[in-house]
Amino acid sequence: MTKIEFLQELAKGWFGNSQQHSIQAEILRQRGFTKLADKIAAESDEEWNEAKQVNARLIELGVTPKVELVEYPVFTDVKEMLEYDCKDAAQALPEMSKALALFADDYVSSSMIQQFIVDEQDHFNWVRQHLTLMEEIGKENYLIEQMGE
Repeated sequence: MTKIEFLQELAKGWFGNSQQHSIQAEILRQRGFTKLADKIAAESDEEWNEAKQVNARLIELGVTPKVELVEYPVFTDVKEMLEYDCKDAAQALPEMSKALALFADDYVSSSMIQQFIVDEQDHFNWVRQHLTLMEEIGKENYLIEQMGE
């Protein structure tokens, strides 16, 4: 995979994941889980901004970005949603880390991807923490904690 192909795939992934999280946040909000909805909505915004950063970088490199997105599943079950996010982040982290080698001669792109890795690691840790919490206190108690302001 070339640098440009990787960046294009990254933008598609971030745009798709942003839309997935935006929809899931609204589902959560309408079910009354506002704390969790706020967190997932913030994740959606972050992913949207990351996709925009990638497209801006593609333009700087003389490439016209494509309007595409990766399709992601939408979950109504909170545990399934968190488990999917955990699995997705666990797969993405090594892929992004490995891809850094493509950008050894491109400090700007490399720095951007390194920041994405930090953000993805933070999200992975948060999701894992919440899955553990759900196991420890039970799904119903976890959901009660996600209600309200």
